[in-house]
Amino acid sequence: MKRAKRLTFKQRLLRNNDSISGIAASGIRWGFVVLALGVCLQLTLAAEKQTAVPKSPLSPEASLKQTVVHPDFEMQVVASEPNVINPVAVAFDETGVLWVVEMTDYPHGPKPGENPKSRIKLLRDKDQDGYYETATVFADKLLFATGVQPWKGGLIVTLAGKVQFMKDTNGDDKADVVETWFTGFKEENSQLRANHPTLGLDNHIYISNGLRGGSVIATHPEWQKKAKQVPINGLDFRFHPLSGKYESISGIGQFGLTFDDYGNRFVCTNRNPNKHIVLENRYLKRNPYLAVKSVYHDVSPDGEDSRVYAISRTWTTSTLHAGQFTAACGVTIYRGDLFPKGFYGNSFTCEPTANLVHRDVMTPMGATYDSKYGRDKVEFIASRDEWFRPVNMANGPDGALYLCDMYRAVIEHPQFMPAELKERSDLNDGIDRGRIYRIVPKNAKIDKSVYTSLNNATPEQLVTALGSKSAWQRETAARLIFEHQDTSIQPQLEQLVSNGKSAQARIQALWALEGLGKLSDAVLETALKDASQRVKEQAVRLSEPRLSKNSKLKEQVLSLVDSADGRLRFQLAISLGEAGDVSSMVDQLARLMLKGADDSWTRAAVFSSAPDQTVAIFKSFLKQLNAADARVSTHAGVTDAVREMTAVIGPRLKADEIEETLSLIARMDSDQQLVLQIAGFEGLGNSLRRRGKSISQYQTKLSEADQQQLKTFYQKLVDAAANPKTPLAQKLNAIGILQFVGFDMSGKTLLSLIQGAVSQEVKIAAIGAISPYSDQEIGVVLMDGFATQTPGMRRAILDAMLSNQDRTNLLLDAIEKDQIKISELGPSRSSRLQRHRNPEIKKRAAKLFAAAIPADRKKVLAAYQASLKLKANPLDGKQVFVKNCVTCHKIGDVGVNVAPDIGDSRTKTPEYLLTNILDPNRAIDANFFSYTIVTIDGVVHTGIISSDSGASITLTQPEGKTITVLKEEIDEMKSNGVSLMPVGLEKTINPQQMADLISFIKNWRYLSGQVPKDIAKPQ
Repeated sequence: MKRAKRLTFKQRLLRNNDSISGIAASGIRWGFVVLALGVCLQLTLAAEKQTAVPKSPLSPEASLKQTVVHPDFEMQVVASEPNVINPVAVAFDETGVLWVVEMTDYPHGPKPGENPKSRIKLLRDKDQDGYYETATVFADKLLFATGVQPWKGGLIVTLAGKVQFMKDTNGDDKADVVETWFTGFKEENSQLRANHPTLGLDNHIYISNGLRGGSVIATHPEWQKKAKQVPINGLDFRFHPLSGKYESISGIGQFGLTFDDYGNRFVCTNRNPNKHIVLENRYLKRNPYLAVKSVYHDVSPDGEDSRVYAISRTWTTSTLHAGQFTAACGVTIYRGDLFPKGFYGNSFTCEPTANLVHRDVMTPMGATYDSKYGRDKVEFIASRDEWFRPVNMANGPDGALYLCDMYRAVIEHPQFMPAELKERSDLNDGIDRGRIYRIVPKNAKIDKSVYTSLNNATPEQLVTALGSKSAWQRETAARLIFEHQDTSIQPQLEQLVSNGKSAQARIQALWALEGLGKLSDAVLETALKDASQRVKEQAVRLSEPRLSKNSKLKEQVLSLVDSADGRLRFQLAISLGEAGDVSSMVDQLARLMLKGADDSWTRAAVFSSAPDQTVAIFKSFLKQLNAADARVSTHAGVTDAVREMTAVIGPRLKADEIEETLSLIARMDSDQQLVLQIAGFEGLGNSLRRRGKSISQYQTKLSEADQQQLKTFYQKLVDAAANPKTPLAQKLNAIGILQFVGFDMSGKTLLSLIQGAVSQEVKIAAIGAISPYSDQEIGVVLMDGFATQTPGMRRAILDAMLSNQDRTNLLLDAIEKDQIKISELGPSRSSRLQRHRNPEIKKRAAKLFAAAIPADRKKVLAAYQASLKLKANPLDGKQVFVKNCVTCHKIGDVGVNVAPDIGDSRTKTPEYLLTNILDPNRAIDANFFSYTIVTIDGVVHTGIISSDSGASITLTQPEGKTITVLKEEIDEMKSNGVSLMPVGLEKTINPQQMADLISFIKNWRYLSGQVPKDIAKPQ
């Protein structure tokens, strides 16, 4: 390799880490296995599609030549340096001004004594050639500005810790009014801050949290009197810009916030390119016993399921993240009238790490959306220019999609970098550059008048604009109507509700009337009869505060239940909870549940609406189910609905409700309903257990007939669990319920399964089911033959032993007798013991852990501390690795991964690595214990169990060798209780070599045939 190419390779390695994007930075959820050298980061080359790599930085025109856009589109330069640098957000107002937020603070922020460096500029295209040649600084010396929303001739601005309003009142294009409206957004990270102030359909300004939270309070002079602290940790924020009312809302968004035509809110985080916020917390607060797993739905595949297709040399800090989203930001729903019809409503998300913009086609799915990639394995925009850093987008007045390109060498904040690169010299490369692009269909003709068509528009003209095909035109007109509060246009708006040509126009008119305080019940009644389900959906939402007062309106809303599609059904389910007493709507709520059973969001909506009527809804649901097509009862969603209903009933701990629920479950006595019985019993049993109660405490209060029905049900479960001919799925379901029926009824069967010749899956299920019981026989059976168990079985056994204090003491006895290595517990179980609520158990555990480190390991570790201070050579360390480690470990393309990939070292300190190299048995994941198998012909095999198929065991051995043995051929199988990695590497690796080895593990990703003399501060 030629020297010049090596230098370029090195430079790109240093500049393209797994960006936790400057605009989209957060702690990424790592789920790696810890063994020996621990969990370490690994840079890998994801794709290098071109042999000739452009030498960045490039001019805007040259950069465009390296950028591949969808074949039907083109990118045009709208603005660039020096007029624009570091753009992170843009917005157009009605006068044709393009507002730009420049985050020049990125990434370090100002040095002590320096002024903040963020700015807001206003750009004008005076000659109307499409290029904004005139730039004026509207406001400067701002700290980490992140977004703008035009408002009343000025701007609502998000910046460090606050929301401000800025306005030019004397016509010099400078902000002479600066008001702080809210403070309290956290500022602990320079990137993770509140952003994207956006006026929603409902006349509220929405703000994306930025992940770090805070406690927000109003500081606006007129709003201070009633101001209160509003915590937003794990939540987003909104406020009403006229009344000043503010609140936390469901979230949470990182850097990105966008809406569709119907007020659905979408945000993104690093690994989640498009999250639809489905459940708002103001609804969830109505039922304190409703636990939902999430308030959002990942419309686009997220995390390890996501895929991006770069054409640049894209590097990620983890092999697990190669080709995936790692810095998703700026999610935007395209809603213009310039693109072909098939692009309307598509989502676009920036991925600056991979130098691309991703497109997904969204389709309705119940209360939310599903999606598919715009094109198979090809991005909407992808560049070979490795300084191309798209971070945000916006819909423009002309129907085009506008793109912010920070154009930087590095998009990653030092807080998330490996320690060895925190002071890298190229973090500010590109600080004087930046581009804004316009994406348009090829040969598109743009009417230049659209940029200013709403400037000085009459009220009547604004009403007409609500019917535009362009969302920017509709929303800007709606904002101006809301700002002006001119109620004289009420008749025209009401007429638009009745006769608007598009559903979007009729919806905008409804919310415009609401914003003016002129929305009448009569208009809502008209909208509830609309041909469009989307208009009806908005009318239902707007009816919420009126339902408890207007019985006619309530009846009209209820009349929609049978004809509603998935999204309207969800809105009905969640809005009816605002109608006051819902006891008269039980049958309708149950029908919504049954019709929407396959949609978890609709089920949750029903639960949130009727916390005191869940038993009645359950009863009505079962009645309607019995009257429905027989196939309905076998639908998976129906089973989930039954489980969830009983799970909401249990925590209320109301005896009459629980007894009635048990009675309803007991009477589901047909074979077809057994699955539903199991689901209902499971939901109730688990929810009661979490409250320290059990089903047995309530079932004795039932009638004799119901108790007998329950006993019959229990016997069915026992028979299904014990019968070897029962299908596996049915068997596992039955076993899962045996944990609630009592040890006298289920104990014998569960113990026989644990000890019998059944599959590991069944054994593990039986261990889980028997775990809640306290019979003394359980611990003895579980510990019998522990050393011969597979990793999965050992984990299940250990968890069961720790779930009961008597069994925990039995486990500690075995550890004291050296029958079980304490290292087998692993980090999480060790932590549970060391924090145990029983002081005697806690004391015993502490003593065992203190004695767990062999004296010789302590001595070796003490002697090798000196290696941490030696000057290290990572190239020499590579040779040490090749000689001693490659049979079981892999770094880059060197070695074999028998144990976990150890090339990922970003979060691991040299001290940690040293400890795990010299004392590999201190903490081992059960998946990586060494096992010895002796076959019936006397052959001995040692390795890690990498597969247990039920009939056979596969061992993986050093050098990647594998051997598969039938279980019938195994005479003895036993865990050796230690890592496959040998103890005693100090005999072949001296302190200097250890220093070199650790340096290689930490720094191998920065080597490209040449080691930087100062890796921590590359030049």
